[in-house]
Amino acid sequence: MAGVERFANKGMGSNLVTYLTGVVGMSTAAAAKSVVTWTGVSFMLPLLSSILTDSYWDRYSTLAASSLLYVLVSQSTVSCLLISLLCHL
Repeated sequence: MAGVERFANKGMGSNLVTYLTGVVGMSTAAAAKSVVTWTGVSFMLPLLSSILTDSYWDRYSTLAASSLLYVLVSQSTVSCLLISLLCHL
């Protein structure tokens, strides 16, 4: 299952560069830097949450905080996408 997730992540990264250069109008270097930064943050976030879980929070508090962060980021992404689509109509 982890292999499929990594394969999807690589595909999304290349599509994200195409989107950022085409629709958003970023340069190729800036788009690649943004994607690499996002990938690095997404790979390091579990390490940060594991440190918080082991040192300060209990398991359920970490799960609740991570779920809330996931929902907030998902909602903001969908909101930005909808605004972008409505502005192009």
